[in-house]
Amino acid sequence: MRAGVVRLDAPGPHELSSSLQYLEDPSGALGFADVLAAPQRWQPLPASGVGPNFGLTRSAYWLKAELDVPAGGPGEWLLEVGYPPLDRIDVWSPDQAFGYEHHLGGDRVPFAERAVAHRNHVVPIRLLPGTPATVYLRVQSEGSVVAPVRLWQPAALASSDQAGYALLSLYFGLLLGLLLYNLLLFVSVREPGYLYYVAFVAAMGLSQAALSGLAAQYLWPRAGWWNDVSVLVGLSASSVFGLMFARDFLSSAARLPRLDRLLLAQMAGWGAALLAALALPYAVAARMVIVLAVVSVVTMAVVGVISIRRQYAGARWFFTAWALLLLGAGTLGLHDTGWLPSNAWTAHSLLIGSALEMVLLSFALGDRINVARRFKELAQARIAAEHAMVEALRQSEARVKEVLLEREIVLENSIVGIVFLTADGRMKWANKAMLAIFGAGRQAVTSMEPFYLSREQYLQVGGDVADAVARGEAFERELQVQRYDGTRIWIQLSGKAVNGRDLSGGTVWVIMDISQRKQLEQQLRVTMSEREAILNNAVVGIVLSVNRRHEWVNEKFARMMGYPRQVLIGQSSVYLHADESRWEQFGEESRDTLIATNAYMCEHQVRRRNGELLWVQMGGSCIRPHDPDAGVIWTFLDITGRKAAEAEMRSALEQQQALNELRARVVALASREFRTPLAAIRAAAQDLREGGEALSPVQRLQALDAIGAASQRMSRLLDRVGVLARADAGLLAFNPGEVDLAALCRQWAEEARIQQPDAASRIEVRCGEDVGRALADGRLLRHILLNLLSNALKYSPHGGDIGLAVRCEGGEMVFEVSDRGIGIPPQEIQHLFGSFHRASNVGAIQGTGLGLAIARNATETHGGRIEVASELGVGTTFTVRLPLQAQAAEAAA
Repeated sequence: MRAGVVRLDAPGPHELSSSLQYLEDPSGALGFADVLAAPQRWQPLPASGVGPNFGLTRSAYWLKAELDVPAGGPGEWLLEVGYPPLDRIDVWSPDQAFGYEHHLGGDRVPFAERAVAHRNHVVPIRLLPGTPATVYLRVQSEGSVVAPVRLWQPAALASSDQAGYALLSLYFGLLLGLLLYNLLLFVSVREPGYLYYVAFVAAMGLSQAALSGLAAQYLWPRAGWWNDVSVLVGLSASSVFGLMFARDFLSSAARLPRLDRLLLAQMAGWGAALLAALALPYAVAARMVIVLAVVSVVTMAVVGVISIRRQYAGARWFFTAWALLLLGAGTLGLHDTGWLPSNAWTAHSLLIGSALEMVLLSFALGDRINVARRFKELAQARIAAEHAMVEALRQSEARVKEVLLEREIVLENSIVGIVFLTADGRMKWANKAMLAIFGAGRQAVTSMEPFYLSREQYLQVGGDVADAVARGEAFERELQVQRYDGTRIWIQLSGKAVNGRDLSGGTVWVIMDISQRKQLEQQLRVTMSEREAILNNAVVGIVLSVNRRHEWVNEKFARMMGYPRQVLIGQSSVYLHADESRWEQFGEESRDTLIATNAYMCEHQVRRRNGELLWVQMGGSCIRPHDPDAGVIWTFLDITGRKAAEAEMRSALEQQQALNELRARVVALASREFRTPLAAIRAAAQDLREGGEALSPVQRLQALDAIGAASQRMSRLLDRVGVLARADAGLLAFNPGEVDLAALCRQWAEEARIQQPDAASRIEVRCGEDVGRALADGRLLRHILLNLLSNALKYSPHGGDIGLAVRCEGGEMVFEVSDRGIGIPPQEIQHLFGSFHRASNVGAIQGTGLGLAIARNATETHGGRIEVASELGVGTTFTVRLPLQAQAAEAAA
């Protein structure tokens, strides 16, 4: 047989603890399938008594037991987990279909839903004789995770239960006898110590019933939550009553004042533990109970030792009782935290110790009775002395009457009305102020009814008074009544019954005339209404904000934000801002300024209900100087229109500035570019004028050609400036017409060659087979290609072929001009098409910086786009893509 396999060859019990393997699940997230898929994670369980004890832990623990039923052996078994306080137990056992059957248990499961009606957690399992089987358990609890696992035959478990239930019956029978006996003593002698003892025994019995599982079985089988916390509640309550009993038994407040304060502090701690058991996680309350139990019982033992040394009555019984409870509580605490193994003695140590403790405390009470009898005899000796005090009391009676007379004088002359009414509402006594309030003067007043406006009002107030007295409360109300002469006044009426909740002893009333206060309140309401009307009709939004929440907003602000006014009141101001981070940033800035200067002003964008952003001028002022936490009044002025006007003005200024810069560049260009041709014209004219008839015809022709070339250069420059000016003004017209693209491209290539006579490159024109006649603006197309070809020739000083490739591609006419020139620096390509821009590497090569700007504007007017690719020192390629206006020109020809 394999190691760790339990052979079931007897009726039981079979202690499975020594053969269990375990797997810890700290997160509690593993499922049964996950456990089956990770066999290598199982660990052998260390020997720790009759059951595994993992102490107080939040982890879930999986247990695995490998079983072997011999052939011919029984197949029906009962698996018992003998620790009732466990919250949840899951058991997976083999079923007949070679799968696993799942059973759920735990003290949070209603008792009626348990598979077997038992105070412990008992689950039936079916095993196939002659076949090895594996049983899996998952245990998890907010308290101690203790799992003494046994396997029984049903008859064997029933036989064992007889002894267990008999022992528990003896324990609870003992508790019940002690409780009833001491309760009868309390009823007889009215000594509170007996009542504390009765409460202590009852609470201890409650905790032990819950701890043993009997409470869940018989007292509250459906209360899962209460069954879970009842152990800690019972222990906490028994500790509170035990400490109260100890204080009363030892008279610690008088005899041991310092230790009495410690006992009071521990009572408060146990009260907190009781509340923690009801409201906080079980693990927190359990640790509090464990610590307090050890501290309290040790304290009781120390108090007992001190009492023995001072020879207090019953001190020896008291010390022995608490010492035994200390031993039981300490053993249970070490058991619950995993320091001691789980067995019958450690698991029931508190039960054993508490039984002995309560018996010995009962003996201590009996000893106290004997001592009390002796004190009674001494008390009788004092009676004689007390008779002597009677005479002194008689003498003091006269003094009391004198004091009462003084108080009546005070009441009679009080500035508030005071009246005493009998049970039937008749006026028995009233002071002068009360009669003056109602203008009764010397009139005989027997009832308050004449001062009410109607009998219905009188009866209504009387009914309300009776209800208040029945609740044990004072009656207080502001009423409009009438004076003796019929004049109406407002009074504040306050009263209560003389005898608590009993009207039969009469009632005492205090009456104050508050008519003037009511008039002031009415005036204040009118004033507030007028001011609110003014604020609601203000031209600016107004908000009262406290802790960044709207306490009040006016109608203007609500309309500005697009919300109903009642929706905004009480809302946080975070909705005004684009996101929460900006809201927090605004709050920090405004708060610092408000604290420093008591005011804050800014221009800010806020978000309306429809998501629209609104520019407002915000102004804030603290209600209490320099204290924004007390409240801030904010004003909101819509400045969206002003912001739009400012933006338009800035745009116009920028356009004007750009125009001025353009004008300056044109003037500088004209000054620079016109200077050379004008000088050539002036030199040629001077040669003609000074040479006269001495010049040969060839020389005259050369001079005239120089004048013509300079004039053409000036004309081209003026033409470029004009085209650029029309393009910037949006006046560059698009007039398409039928053109022969191939012929024009060759013509413009030749024209570019003529414009750059000194160029060392030649232009190669390549037209695709599909390039023919098309609709295009020849004038714009000439500006595009002529500028690109001229630049290619100009900026290829070392020669190299210039290519002009024309083709149709994807519904577009593509013109590609490439050279092997100086190239363009990469960082300057993005500025290449700007007016007057020239690359930094052109050196002494002449140019205006207008050609590419004209080419781009002409391309965009034509509805196309221009692209550039260049490598410094290798060459540049410009690609122009124009949409085909028509493909039908060739057919029309």
